Amino acid sequence: MSIDPNTPVLLGAGQFTEHLDDDFVGFTPEELAVKACEAALSDTGAGAAVAAQIDRLACVRLFAHSVPEPIVPVIAPFGRSTSPPLSILSRLSLPDATAIYSRACGDEPQRLVFEMGGAVLRGEIRGAVICGAEALATSRRLQRQGLSADWSDDPEGETDDRGAGIDLLFDTELNRHGAFTPVDIYPLQEQVRRSELGLSKTAYRQQLAQLMAHFANVASHNPFAMFRQPMSADEIGEESPKNRLMGDPHLKSMVAKDGVNQAAALVITRYETAVSLGVADRAIYLQGHATGSEPQVLARPSLGQAASMTQAYHNALASAGMTADQIAAADLYSCFPIAVWAAMDALGIELGDPRPLTLTGGLPFFGGPGNNYSTHGIAEMVHWLRQQPEPTTGIVGANGGYLSKHAVGVYANIPVDFPAPAPEVSAEEAVAVVADPESEGVIESYTFQRQADKSRAIVVGRQASDGRRWVGVADPDDADLLAWFEAEDPLGARVEVVTGERNVVRRIAE
Repeated sequence: MSIDPNTPVLLGAGQFTEHLDDDFVGFTPEELAVKACEAALSDTGAGAAVAAQIDRLACVRLFAHSVPEPIVPVIAPFGRSTSPPLSILSRLSLPDATAIYSRACGDEPQRLVFEMGGAVLRGEIRGAVICGAEALATSRRLQRQGLSADWSDDPEGETDDRGAGIDLLFDTELNRHGAFTPVDIYPLQEQVRRSELGLSKTAYRQQLAQLMAHFANVASHNPFAMFRQPMSADEIGEESPKNRLMGDPHLKSMVAKDGVNQAAALVITRYETAVSLGVADRAIYLQGHATGSEPQVLARPSLGQAASMTQAYHNALASAGMTADQIAAADLYSCFPIAVWAAMDALGIELGDPRPLTLTGGLPFFGGPGNNYSTHGIAEMVHWLRQQPEPTTGIVGANGGYLSKHAVGVYANIPVDFPAPAPEVSAEEAVAVVADPESEGVIESYTFQRQADKSRAIVVGRQASDGRRWVGVADPDDADLLAWFEAEDPLGARVEVVTGERNVVRRIAE
């Protein structure tokens, strides 16, 4: 087929992982990113010539710039660069590249592929590098050892800094009741999925373990994985000191691990460039793309589903002119199991499907390098597609927030037209939330957590009178109540709600 010479191609993909082993140096995030960028440029087969065509470097936002200012010293105890993309550029030979610093959340890598590809197609730039990195494993190791370091940097130059854009991660009612983090909120979504499937706690945890065992197996064979120890479904599903309860129903082995030293980079340039340099056989093409977004968690029709994710997958396939059955492999975002389930449901994939659901090993086992995970997923897809002897397509799903933002890409190893921009799918608010609920309600979801001082349970409920949602916590002084949340199945139970600074939930005697 004839192809526009400006068609964007993914020509290089590189990764770098620093394990905490005998070869450990202790690289900063920017130094890790440089190594991944160098690997990606080398992967093009014409590194120096391609580097001369790079007009932009887009860095996925680091955790250190993705949190509220009061939390920064915790995330970045050794300081941080004022502009990571400029710090990276200062170490690379990309003289013509301008700097972009993306928004936060895990959908950004895929969005950047489409944005940079579009700029190439329109002739605005000749090529771009997309990269990102995290070095939280090093940071935590140094702190444990009582050592210090200086990771601060103030490079000169201009940066297109888009800001964190993390407003969607905060919810007044959830935050008021102590639910701030993914380990607090994703379990609330997971329990609703269990309820919708009608599964017991035991049966559902077994299902989670079976799913995650597939990811663990892939990670065990990936040299870039941070955690390569194989785990069986039985091991993943059994609570133990090394596999503690994070938030019911999730055990440690089922959730993303951010204590990693990982970086990944992609090189995008023109088809014409790849041909002129004699490396067009290395090119991978974006065949379909779509995005979506959800309202705040509590405003959705179901906590356990994301209508915009489903539509984004369908739209990406439609823009590629394909069906899910034609996809040969996937890398599905896997921060928590429900993100995988939701993507599988959108694609009509069932547990036991022989096609890969991950090429990296997923965030619980490969590692969760902040907002940059999907750069690794796309890099693995590039290399996997190159290895296929026949025309083949794969799909990468990127998720941000709490099933809040989605970016889906369909990739091919044969020349195809770059997909046209598609409008963002935005799901609408469907459920109202009440801060001071009626005195009696029904439990829609919950999560139980053991903590050092005392256990706690966070509850999402519905008012019987009008279906509005409310948030509460189990009475922290009622040991029997907490034991009920831990051992029994309170979904659908009627409870008493006492309003106050935090709404307190108590069991109604039968």
